[in-house]
Amino acid sequence: MPKRSHDESSPAGIATTAVEPAPKRPKSSDGGDHSSAAAPPIPLSSAFSKWTSASISKTYPPLPQVLDPALETAALTHSGMRKRLSDLSYERLEWIGDAYLELIASELIYQTFPTLEAGKCSQYREMLVRNSTLGQFAVHYGLDRRANFPAEFGLGGRPNGTTVSQKQRAKALGDIFEAYVGALIRSDPEHGLRRASEWLKALWGPVLERHIREEESGANAVSDINPKTQLEQLIGAPGVRIEYRDLPSNGKRDRDTKQELFFVGCFLHGWGESGLQLGYGGALGKKEAGQKAALKAMENKKLIKKFAEKKKASMAARAEQAEQA
Repeated sequence: MPKRSHDESSPAGIATTAVEPAPKRPKSSDGGDHSSAAAPPIPLSSAFSKWTSASISKTYPPLPQVLDPALETAALTHSGMRKRLSDLSYERLEWIGDAYLELIASELIYQTFPTLEAGKCSQYREMLVRNSTLGQFAVHYGLDRRANFPAEFGLGGRPNGTTVSQKQRAKALGDIFEAYVGALIRSDPEHGLRRASEWLKALWGPVLERHIREEESGANAVSDINPKTQLEQLIGAPGVRIEYRDLPSNGKRDRDTKQELFFVGCFLHGWGESGLQLGYGGALGKKEAGQKAALKAMENKKLIKKFAEKKKASMAARAEQAEQA
């Protein structure tokens, strides 16, 4: 695969492109609260098409334009920079934009990963909507340079004054991106949600590219029988117990979400063993970590075959005793 060119501030794998040509602007409003315009209807799921590896963009999609200038200004204005309390800021637009982002991300993930369990879907969605991801997008499109923020949010901070933390600045960048999405959709009741969905689908594709390719290759296929049940069927028997126990994570984190991992060990009590560790697994959830531990145990085919043969011999002896009774 050819390498993708990108800005230093851009998420890896995306090059730059121009701003999307603006659709015809609707007639301006009568001076009321622009954020209270009629919301666009929620489309059916058929309005969202799944990601495919072939459709993942090699360049940044154009930035869709907000059709209402007042909403665009509000989306880029910190509440502390309003001249009057009645002036709009990005706070309400950030709130509604956050909801739209969650909706669009959820629909795209639901369409693309049909067998993925809900917990894992939430983890994928978090990768798309977290502040670090949205903040990078905001910087790429120059929303940080256009935003009207107090001086302490700048890279140099307020001259001879305070400077916000990196975490606070990252949240502010994520907020203005959410607000821009809210303004984009609210300013175009007829087509705004569709335009935002198409833009975000192209923008987010490279973030989940590895998982999309795994889905297409069948690597995420779900077996009818989960690994824990399979292991129990192979070596489980009356008087034999397979235990799953939490293990220390030692601070290890998931490479995508950066969240701390759970680790679970799989231990055998029986067949002459007392607490023999058969395998271990790490994941963002304990349930998945336990399944991975069972899967790891079954990869030791020589050891599992040994206990499976003991089970077979035990069952044969029980059957013989039953016949003689």
